[in-house]
Amino acid sequence: MKGEGKEKGIRFLLQPIAALLIINIYIIMTSCGLPTTDYLYTPRDFSSESGALVLEHDTKNIDELSSIFLGYEIYYRIFDDEVAAGDSCNSISSMKSSNIIQTANNYKYFPLKHRISKSGQFSLDISPLIRVSSNTYAKYYLNMKPQETWTLTYEDSEIVIDSIVRNRSDTASSAEIADADFCLSSGYQVNDRDYAGSSSSPDIVYIVFFAFAYGFDTSTMRNVYSDPLILDDPIGQRTTEN
Repeated sequence: MKGEGKEKGIRFLLQPIAALLIINIYIIMTSCGLPTTDYLYTPRDFSSESGALVLEHDTKNIDELSSIFLGYEIYYRIFDDEVAAGDSCNSISSMKSSNIIQTANNYKYFPLKHRISKSGQFSLDISPLIRVSSNTYAKYYLNMKPQETWTLTYEDSEIVIDSIVRNRSDTASSAEIADADFCLSSGYQVNDRDYAGSSSSPDIVYIVFFAFAYGFDTSTMRNVYSDPLILDDPIGQRTTEN
């Protein structure tokens, strides 16, 4: 009888320990190592139209996910060869929300940047490029004029961002940011991180783009992303001297 009572006592002590182990395993499985990137909605459309990229906002990101959703990012990489640009586009074609940043880093794609001017000094704004806090506007147009600074406008042509430039360095100086326009031939150098060309100052470049929704989840303290939309074909862009 004493042995039986001792055995029952051991089982009684082990039960809460086992329960704690089960809870800990569940927490680990549901919170560690699993992607938190698959619950934002992809842009409804991302396409090229008459010298502009068109990004269409999915209103469900505001209606259902306003506490997480912040806007949209557009990533790019530049080439001086159309075939090489197409090959790179194919290489990232299987990219998903769970590996979007890793893939971008592996293939050296970078986010477009908003150039800010203050007191004569230039800097780059923080992400995301296109900030969306309501469903007022459905479409955004990235105007890629070959001899002018790129701009972003609403569908009614109102300017949202007056200066969109290349992302050549995390430590770019004000002077370097001033010369970061896509239209400037002299700005393309073989060592630039966003440029895969074999020669500097090309007459024409080919740019691969993809776009995705971006947000931040305060419950997990993690960035979150939608699946990307990759532009079907590289965009050819003629450059000009300063």
